[in-house]
Amino acid sequence: MDDKILHTLEYRKILNKLMQYTQTPMGRLAAEELKPSGDFEGVKRLLQATDEAVNVDRLKGIPSFGGVSDIRPALKRASIGGMLGTSELLSVGNTIGGARRVKRFLAAMHEDEKIDMLYALSDLLSEQKHVEDAIRACIDEDANVLDSASPELANIRRELRGGEARIREKLDSMIRSSSVAKMLQDQLVTIRGDRFVIPVKAEYRSHFGGIVHDQSGSGATLFIEPESIVAMNNKLRETRLREEREIEIILHRLTTWSAVLLRRWLTMSIFWASWISSLPRPGLPGK
Repeated sequence: MDDKILHTLEYRKILNKLMQYTQTPMGRLAAEELKPSGDFEGVKRLLQATDEAVNVDRLKGIPSFGGVSDIRPALKRASIGGMLGTSELLSVGNTIGGARRVKRFLAAMHEDEKIDMLYALSDLLSEQKHVEDAIRACIDEDANVLDSASPELANIRRELRGGEARIREKLDSMIRSSSVAKMLQDQLVTIRGDRFVIPVKAEYRSHFGGIVHDQSGSGATLFIEPESIVAMNNKLRETRLREEREIEIILHRLTTWSAVLLRRWLTMSIFWASWISSLPRPGLPGK
């Protein structure tokens, strides 16, 4: 069917309407690219899927696709050696979980009411729960790497917390001293870069040893790292670098496991698109 006929039929408006009812990026893309077909057997299969979807909706309601997102770009990058970030890995885990819930929903539905085509499509889904569990064991819902992601990371973070506590304790003792307090703009401990510092009045710079890391806009306050904690801050910096390296090891491991999903996910995306595009919704013709 040529574009002129489709324009006359306002086919684009129909697709735009259909796209409003999709639940995932893959379904939206499938709806956007949907074309009339001259393949009689193919049309019969799509009509069967639509009929089955009507029955699913009538008997059980619409399954939730919560958590499902288009992770194909991330998986493709993982498959060629790129490292995924925590947000990307969290999306992978959430999508695996969403796929598993839909697969089980349709399996339960198939036991009560035969939905051969949709069940066959759902059977293509690979649950990969071990990958989902590994991601959830390492990354929280805010996409932060958990202390429990590895024994080494847990040890490093204990060292970090202990090191920070010792530096703060030393600086708190210093700023409470009357001889030091008079040289401070405020009696507080703050951070510049990744170094603990205290705010010293500029006129006392020559009386106060240490490293200047910053100054206020007026120049009246210098943020100084006292000489007595330089070695402690250096040690803390080394520990933070160890933390970064260990997090990279963890993310590389999760990325490698996620990369094996690529081939399966390409199959899964066909399922999502077919299922969502055929799913009836209120307001659509035939509903």
